[in-house]
Amino acid sequence: MKEIIFEKIKQYDSIIIHRHVRPDPDALGSQGGLKEVIKAHFPEKRVYMVGEEDASLSFLVKMDQVEDTEFNKSLIIVCDTANRERIDDERYINGDFLIKIDHHQWWMIMGILHG
Repeated sequence: MKEIIFEKIKQYDSIIIHRHVRPDPDALGSQGGLKEVIKAHFPEKRVYMVGEEDASLSFLVKMDQVEDTEFNKSLIIVCDTANRERIDDERYINGDFLIKIDHHQWWMIMGILHG
């Protein structure tokens, strides 16, 4: 599975990382850590984190401001989220391809969203 995820990351210039609503340190750490790992291996890629910020946890990570048009050409990665209803920032459905990385019930590559 990790080889497939790595290949998908290599294919996209833009990657947008989501996590669950009402974030806790686990969700923010997953999201922020993944962004840093991708940027360390692929510094030329545009990697964003999205979702509402919790002021009490803002010392951990800061979310990025991402234009709606960026989503349709992006790989979407959702971390630490048990189901679609809990994904923060519903624009994930506009992405080109969705990968879910999680310790909850459905850990899998979701597939092509458009096209």
